[in-house]
Amino acid sequence: LGTFDTAVEAAVAYARAVGEAPGQAEVAAAAAARAAEAQAVEAAKAVRVAKAEQLRQLQQLREQKRRLQEQKPLLEEQRRRAAIEDQRRLFEEAASRQRQPQAGGG
Repeated sequence: LGTFDTAVEAAVAYARAVGEAPGQAEVAAAAAARAAEAQAVEAAKAVRVAKAEQLRQLQQLREQKRRLQEQKPLLEEQRRRAAIEDQRRLFEEAASRQRQPQAGGG
């Protein structure tokens, strides 16, 4: 029969090829058009659902970013305090070694 751009064109060509009456060909073409339109509507719905899901994910990521930015100063303070505590511990260990009598030096 050939290659057609739309389902309607294909339906009309098929109807002509099998020798259906013009009324039946129009009915077939209309049915094919309705089916194609229904598919287009479903595809549009799927696109809307996908876009809504992307928007929801984007909003979640923005919220996570906001929370992380709020936590950043707290984490920096924790790191600062840990570094100070490490320095204090190293200083005390060094001081303790200096206070201990050296073995064999008597």
